[in-house]
Amino acid sequence: MVRQWMNAAGYLAIYLMPALLLAGAYAGRPWLAFGVVVLVFSLLRLVFGAMLPRAPEWHEAVATFLDRLPLGYPVVFPVAVLGSLWSMVASAPTFADWLGYGLSLWMTALFGTCVVHELIHRRDPVQAMTGHVLAGMCGHPLLGAEHLAHHARHGDAERAEVPRRRESVWEFAVRRLSRIAREFAGPGAGLWARGPVPATVVRARWAFAGTGVTAIAFAAVAGWQGALLFGLVAIGVSFGVQIITYIQHWALGDDSLGDAVGYGRGWDDDCQFQAWITLNISLHDEHHLEPRLPYYRLQLAPDSPRLPAGYVMLMFLALVPSIWRRAMEPALTRWFEQPAEPMSAGRRLTCFGLPAH
Repeated sequence: MVRQWMNAAGYLAIYLMPALLLAGAYAGRPWLAFGVVVLVFSLLRLVFGAMLPRAPEWHEAVATFLDRLPLGYPVVFPVAVLGSLWSMVASAPTFADWLGYGLSLWMTALFGTCVVHELIHRRDPVQAMTGHVLAGMCGHPLLGAEHLAHHARHGDAERAEVPRRRESVWEFAVRRLSRIAREFAGPGAGLWARGPVPATVVRARWAFAGTGVTAIAFAAVAGWQGALLFGLVAIGVSFGVQIITYIQHWALGDDSLGDAVGYGRGWDDDCQFQAWITLNISLHDEHHLEPRLPYYRLQLAPDSPRLPAGYVMLMFLALVPSIWRRAMEPALTRWFEQPAEPMSAGRRLTCFGLPAH
């Protein structure tokens, strides 16, 4: 029982980013949250190791705690964001300070979308709605509508639900964001319909309300600079979500797998700390098989392709297509050849390793 509570306590890491954002602003170190993610997170596999291949049979009290854990985030996140913004304004920041704070805020909001991902899949309508509003506060109000549609279109590379194998992250992000804007927010889209509308449209409208209220709050605290900052962070979050989708589904679409795309395959990663701080979003293969399964019951799929590095490192590698392919092609080849014996990064210092070929 004690061991279960210790494992469950690891998921409290979802609150680490808001805490670092707030602490950095008050300590006059606005780069803190961004710097910790880039310089420290990838090293934490050495400390916490790889997760177990099977999800624990949680005791009822522990499972209840885990189920309720994300529900405090929609309160903690705006308090930390506005508190840190208030502190920044009061400290007469330089341009470098604003740049560091903007990067920290971007990374904090991007990790916040992991909580969004969990909540929008919940059956409870209030919790699901809360997830959509949180998506708006993070700067990507269409995240909920985009992601739920993504699950209904398994491996559809043509419609940019997953990237094509030969497609760069830049091409994929532009193609996917353009389609999302046309489909969900363009002229004639359900978002602007009058009269009774589906629940998905209602939730999207509330998400946009969350974005609007957050933008107004930024402007109220920091003037036009605050509104501009939130706008830039929102663009960064929208792009960052596409990078994550690219990492999760690269080369696993119908253009590469054909009929074997099945339920929508996803790349997995077994880094324990990453699983904690992302609410197991890195266990993406089983998530597509069982989208309603709560994060604390997800486990590594026995035949899933395994990433050669953690999300943070791969986000930066993806920005350079030649380096991305050099890192990922050997991992993809190995999975094609030995799908029943997936190879993960193991306990390497930086969560990074390439299969030998």
